[in-house]
Amino acid sequence: MMDTKEYLSQYRDAMIKIDKLKKDVEYYNHMSYTLPGMSFDQVRVDGTKKMEAPFTKWIHKVLDCELKIKKLEKQLPTIKDQIISTIEKLEDTELKSVLIFKYIDLLSWSETAKEMYCSYATVRRKHSQALEQITPHVRMSRGEQG
Repeated sequence: MMDTKEYLSQYRDAMIKIDKLKKDVEYYNHMSYTLPGMSFDQVRVDGTKKMEAPFTKWIHKVLDCELKIKKLEKQLPTIKDQIISTIEKLEDTELKSVLIFKYIDLLSWSETAKEMYCSYATVRRKHSQALEQITPHVRMSRGEQG
């Protein structure tokens, strides 16, 4: 079962996965252009020749990653909309702002404090208050009993 922070972090987590997959694509593309050299100092165990070019496995990995990226990018707007609609159920605009800055705009605590013109401690306190108030809304939006 997902807790409130995990629910609100889904957007950020998807963005992180996309970034990691993009880095993997770069690496796999780089590897597809490199050709392994012959190794004369090792005993060859397999007597059969491989029929595939050495770069094909890297190309397959690139294609797999690109498919995952497209799938995640397609899900992002839905995830974002669900989180925003859950946050909008709060009445206090400052609590909404803290959650939007933190989970949608992906700002750090200090950046959030600067945007809200308050201290780091105040932002953390408001974040805790917002999580307490939003927990029942998160449960309702996921169809859980509270």
